[in-house]
Amino acid sequence: MPTLFRLLNDLQSVGGLRAIDVQFGLFIYQKQRLDSSAPILEPQDNANTKPDEKIAIQIGVLACLLSHEFGRGHICIHLKTFDIVEALSLNFWFHLHPELRQKYACALVEWQHWDWRDVCQQAFICQKTTIHAQAFAGEQDQKVDEGSQLRAFPLVFEQSADGGRVYLARYWHYERQVASGFLQRSQSLVFSSTQKKVMKSTLDRLFSRDYTYLWQALKQADISDAVTRQRAVCEYLDVEKPDDLDFQEIESVLVHAKTVDDLDRLDKLVPESVCLNWQKVAAAVALTRQFSVISGGPGTGKTTTVAKLLAALMSQSQASENFPIIKLVAPTGKAAARLTESIGLAVAQLPVDDTMKAMIPTQSSTIHRLLGARPNTVQFKHNKANPLHVDILVVDEASMVDLPMMHRLLEALPSHARLILLGDKDQLASVEAGAILGDICLFSEVGYQPDYAKQLGELTGFQYLPKAANGHDIADSLCMLRKSYRFHARSGIGQLAKAINAGNAKQVESIWRQGFLDISFHPLPTLSYSGAFDISPTEAWKVAQTELLDLMVEGYRPYCESIDSAESIAPVQGDLFADVNHKVMEKASMELKAKSVLKAFSHARLLCAVREGEYGVQGMNQMIEQALTKSGFIHPVADEPWYVGKPIMVNKNDSTLGLHNGDIGICLLDKSEQEPRLRVYFEMPDGRIKGVLPSRVPQHDVAFAMTIHKSQGSEFEHTVLLLPEKMNQILTRELIYTGVTRAKSRLNLFANPHVLAQGVSIKTLRTSGLSERLSCS
Repeated sequence: MPTLFRLLNDLQSVGGLRAIDVQFGLFIYQKQRLDSSAPILEPQDNANTKPDEKIAIQIGVLACLLSHEFGRGHICIHLKTFDIVEALSLNFWFHLHPELRQKYACALVEWQHWDWRDVCQQAFICQKTTIHAQAFAGEQDQKVDEGSQLRAFPLVFEQSADGGRVYLARYWHYERQVASGFLQRSQSLVFSSTQKKVMKSTLDRLFSRDYTYLWQALKQADISDAVTRQRAVCEYLDVEKPDDLDFQEIESVLVHAKTVDDLDRLDKLVPESVCLNWQKVAAAVALTRQFSVISGGPGTGKTTTVAKLLAALMSQSQASENFPIIKLVAPTGKAAARLTESIGLAVAQLPVDDTMKAMIPTQSSTIHRLLGARPNTVQFKHNKANPLHVDILVVDEASMVDLPMMHRLLEALPSHARLILLGDKDQLASVEAGAILGDICLFSEVGYQPDYAKQLGELTGFQYLPKAANGHDIADSLCMLRKSYRFHARSGIGQLAKAINAGNAKQVESIWRQGFLDISFHPLPTLSYSGAFDISPTEAWKVAQTELLDLMVEGYRPYCESIDSAESIAPVQGDLFADVNHKVMEKASMELKAKSVLKAFSHARLLCAVREGEYGVQGMNQMIEQALTKSGFIHPVADEPWYVGKPIMVNKNDSTLGLHNGDIGICLLDKSEQEPRLRVYFEMPDGRIKGVLPSRVPQHDVAFAMTIHKSQGSEFEHTVLLLPEKMNQILTRELIYTGVTRAKSRLNLFANPHVLAQGVSIKTLRTSGLSERLSCS
């Protein structure tokens, strides 16, 4: 076996590569040798290696590394910046295993000088193309070179001026199709002057000023002079150009106001033209384009904006009574259930009549359910040949949607349908490969094209929208919500999220000392060094562990108490119909109880960065279960896998039961039947409660603690966040930001200060060609 392949095997043995990575590399090596019509020999990567044999070794190694990068979420390898040492994390593995450095250091010098672009050019197994090519691998059989036979290619080399990229063929196809789908829908729609007037009046009505929040702010003790009142006006009225305002007149109104209605005089003193409400802009963008993206952090009002947008879309169709079919979806069942709840609450607050409210959809589903998932296959009921029956599709938590799923979604979408993506670009990208929302939002700083900025200004009344002479249709389809309505200036969670997002570790450290009431930092030692601690690292961890467990017992107290607060229905004596009615009532009562317990359980949660070890989900689940048992809140039975109150998280889809990866269930005693039995209750995306026998529950884990990845799409009043004791490759800015922003009201963070600072400084960058494809239109 050649030296390089021995290195790959050694890296697999120590955990640096997956078995599939190495085997895929060997497969490509063998296929390259077959395609070059040469016998497969035992390759030797020395000076006597034949050219064909050397190319086979090189393309095999590149294929192994491509599989490795794909496993880390990258869609392709960018050859200009590709470095074999960095790709294999050799410095890290050589540090842990010095014997590997001694064994391969000399050969590594030669490998670093290989020209990977030349390798791809010479490899028969690799399809050559350009970013502008019309045909693509896997879509149709095609002749690659004159006189060549028809064949399929597992790898694609896309040549470009910046060095080119190499892809797995399937994912090259997905990326091209997704880019094409976005671009085809990114043109501005055409409206008559009458339609524009209706849109403007609708937007003005839905996004009319509410002076209630400003009035409440003016009553705060820390807003007591002209300067702080001026700042409050600028903050609460979204003033973009304060220099254009007469603050003497404004101050007079503020000082003499006796009721909130007295602030209406500010309508003239602070005109819309000097303001910039990004929620209103987002709605205007989505109203005027077939494809739109609304991105913002937690509390920026994405759901509120969409509720008002849906009302505006319905108003557009009111004259013709040709109302659109609207579907709401999210990647997971939990995210879909939360979308159903939040949209329902937002619609209830809309300034429209009850008839209009009833027409706005509030029920959401998972993407899998919308497309019609089929058991034991990756194919769906709805596809290009059988498109969805929908006019407007809203996808929440779009950062969680991976490249293959977005491809299938676009493929099933009718050509006339509008697509609206919602999400937070700064959250973790999808578990599988790709970072679609992040790639699209790279255009967010470009600004709107002048003509489109003018159109948006006419619809919203805002004159200071960012413009760009060299703008782009994709940039015109974006809107970033910049203002948080949940986390005000006195919110530690909000300030912490901003600092993490900026990668400012020093600011993160200083925030803990500023006396915010909603956040607490609990420093942990490393296992080898206790720092300022007066006790050993092991003892310091035990102290922190006790503190953490006390927090979780207290956090889960409402859920545990709700289990015992079952409502009972008095027995009904009488005829058969009375007995049947009683059973129906008992079942309804059981479902209400399950809903109440599930809601109580969602109040608090422990989030971990890793799964294994004392600092991981598995260890913490066991410890919390023991702590709750010791406190008398739960009562597990020895050798019995199920007990009343056991919370679980599904980690494998089951389309037959309608349960999906990430769904949370609670085991309760169902007393609605003649013989009480345990059932696991889930809240479905549409708000219904579903009870499943424990024997039928798909593969699952205990859910007292969950990974940060699994928590995406969820929010908890109280979040406890635990990071590992030493630096781990999974710790990144996006992971920590996602964990922190799951907290709505209270956050407790347990971490070693040095590990936290390191994690905040590392930004995840997933390699793909999507943004370049979008910019090439």
